[in-house]
Amino acid sequence: MEKIINYKIKDFFQLQDESLVYDYLMILDLLNPLKEIKNPNYKWYKKTSEKNSKTIKIIAVREMSFEDVTNIRENFNQPSIFTMIDSVKIITGLKDKDILNFTITQFYGIISYMKSELIEINNMETNELFDDSFDVIVEAVNAKQRMGKFGVLNVLDSLANGNLLQWEAIEKLPYMTVFTKLRMDNEKNKIQSEIAELQKNKQAKN
Repeated sequence: MEKIINYKIKDFFQLQDESLVYDYLMILDLLNPLKEIKNPNYKWYKKTSEKNSKTIKIIAVREMSFEDVTNIRENFNQPSIFTMIDSVKIITGLKDKDILNFTITQFYGIISYMKSELIEINNMETNELFDDSFDVIVEAVNAKQRMGKFGVLNVLDSLANGNLLQWEAIEKLPYMTVFTKLRMDNEKNKIQSEIAELQKNKQAKN
């Protein structure tokens, strides 16, 4: 690569040289997370407002709704040009035409920010929500693996207490609200299991 060009995304996605694209992606993957961009729809002659500000602050993924976080995660699990554009649309609130006019450093800087956020979210969930307890009955029927195929639907069903009509409302909740509730429920379950184990041991001694 003789010269690095800060292509617009719409032009970068049209490049036919796979080797060149690969080289660019290796570099773009190292970009620092971008948390603020120039607002492509800013009009200097209009009154400054939330919609007509000079810059757009990129919201942290964890501060979004549970539904948006789920959609972004699914997009990153099946990465493609279309899913990445969709993720940037979700987090910026901009339209396709605006995003396609981003430079590659803007676009992949935002992607880098989302990646770092998703890593933090995964770490939070692993540390706070992961259940490493061993239950003979649960293991005997392979319950965890069998229910695991339903993914996020397990969370919705649990928080809705089995009421399908509540699923949509839960999806609209802030991700951190859902995470905190799951964390609280997980802690309750651990406490109940510990109490049950103590009672079991006490009865065995008697």
